[in-house]
Amino acid sequence: MRDEHTDSRDESAGHSRRDLLRTAPLGALAAGFAGCLGGGTGGGSATGTDGSGGTTARWAGTQNPDTTCWDFGGSLPEGPEGCGLVYPVFELGRRLDEREDAPDMALVGSKELCSEQSCMSKLDSKVIHLGSSSVANSAKIWPENELWSIPYTFPVHQRAAIGYSFVHPTTWEEYWVPFAKKYNVVPVGFDPPGYRAHLIGTGSDPGRPVTSPADFEGRKIRTTQSEVISTAFDELGMNPITISFADTLQGMRSGVVDGLEIITPYAVAAQITSTTAQVTLTQWAPGLDPIWCRVDFLKSLSEAERTAFAEVTADLAERSIQRADRTYERFQGLSPDAPVEGSNFHTGGPDGEPVRVNWLSEDALDAWRKPVDPADNRDLYSEAIGRVHDEFTDGFFDRLYDLARESGVPDQSKHFTLDAWWDDYLDRI
Repeated sequence: MRDEHTDSRDESAGHSRRDLLRTAPLGALAAGFAGCLGGGTGGGSATGTDGSGGTTARWAGTQNPDTTCWDFGGSLPEGPEGCGLVYPVFELGRRLDEREDAPDMALVGSKELCSEQSCMSKLDSKVIHLGSSSVANSAKIWPENELWSIPYTFPVHQRAAIGYSFVHPTTWEEYWVPFAKKYNVVPVGFDPPGYRAHLIGTGSDPGRPVTSPADFEGRKIRTTQSEVISTAFDELGMNPITISFADTLQGMRSGVVDGLEIITPYAVAAQITSTTAQVTLTQWAPGLDPIWCRVDFLKSLSEAERTAFAEVTADLAERSIQRADRTYERFQGLSPDAPVEGSNFHTGGPDGEPVRVNWLSEDALDAWRKPVDPADNRDLYSEAIGRVHDEFTDGFFDRLYDLARESGVPDQSKHFTLDAWWDDYLDRI
């Protein structure tokens, strides 16, 4: 089913973006939270060329088809049963499987290749050609990506601003091109952009709305290993911890862990909402989980393959941004209208009951924003900002901050159009 908020890029002859890659049946992927696509006889080759001269692309990430979907019902409560995460990688595989000129993609079972914490190192060592990891987690191996997790770099209630800024021509020129020159990697896709949120477990639920930094003060909150997010936690009085999802699930039920800070669809996909009493929409850091791809792999493709891969990934990227508002507000149910009947946070809470959704007023958001907003607290993030300015482009963070607030940002995500993509810059890398 086509998204009602997308353009006709597939049918447009004006774009030189066609489909690529072929995938094995998705059923070959074993159940589990971590799923991996593996490939052919290319071994550790950066080119992905198999023994017959064809191309094989290998992808790995924490998404799996049992909890991931691409199309979902245009009106709720319809929607794919069990889907908590809207993510394009399996749709990429489906489309590529339909093309006669597409290279092969093969699937391996869950956790046989990598996990969330190791996928980027596998990408770096040429074990895979494409891998999925949030910008926050990717900063473990590519520290410049800390910049993307600085709280309130992007305005609140503006999901379109996140996607708009992430793929803006200025960002490609000043960030992704030098990033690719240093790390041999570029983003070629991502989930619908949103915001990370703060969850409170059933074992620590006070029975009243938990909405302010004071309500979270001293609480043990599981989060990513991002340096800037931990800095903001400290500034707001929270106690950041890093443990596995399994331990988080058990700890939120028992009260050993008070809560979780996360990209909300992953909480649904990991069934953590089943032990979540409340979700507080602090709108503070972007929730974005890109598909990263090796540049040498892209350059190894034939011209036709490269053009095809650019077209299909561009189409999916544009649609991801266009879907952002509807994904979070209707499908996830994280809106001022919560509880949204039939949405993930309406049906996926403890014992199938709704999770309390705390939509914050402007005054309540200010209590979160003022202590950590980079506009007034730049010194908190001087290392992360300075690293990018020294390694990539001086002044980029300031331009990123302004990009997210310029007049070109669509008022709704459904109005977004993609103006620049990785293939426009490949010859500069």
